This record gives sequence, structure tokens and C-alpha cells, in this order.
Amino acid sequence: MREIKDETGRVWRALALESTGAHMRQGATLAFAPADAEGAEPLVTTVVFNSPEAAEFAITTMAEKELNRRLNWARQEAGLV
Repeated sequence: MREIKDETGRVWRALALESTGAHMRQGATLAFAPADAEGAEPLVTTVVFNSPEAAEFAITTMAEKELNRRLNWARQEAGLV
């Protein structure tokens, strides 16, 4: 997990949600949840990783600009922008 701020200053958590990937193997999907709304349903992206470990590595090493870009796409898909 990693926290980032959107263009309005709201803090979001980048998360790796466990999911089932190709060949029924355990993977993870990139998602975002507002840090100020515990229990809120996360915004799930189309970014899928081969394993939870790969997802955590990607989230911790991804540029903040890229995470914000993915967050904005997720917000648009959810109709929040």
C-alpha cells in the first residue's frame, strides 16, 4: 500500500487487491481507496499483476505521476470526475 494525493489534495491509498488471474493463479489488481473514508469501496483498475508480491513491488516503485494517472482513469470510470 502507498498513499498519494490527487490534484485537489485528497489522499488516496494505492492497494493491491487479491484477484484470480490467468490459469486460475492468485494475482492482484491495482485499486485506489480514499484514505479519509474507511470501509469505502475501492476503485478497481484494469491493471492486473501476476502475484501479490509483484503488485506490491510495482506500487512501491511506480512514479507518483503514473499512480495519479491511473487514479484519474479509475475515477473517470467510476463517474467521480
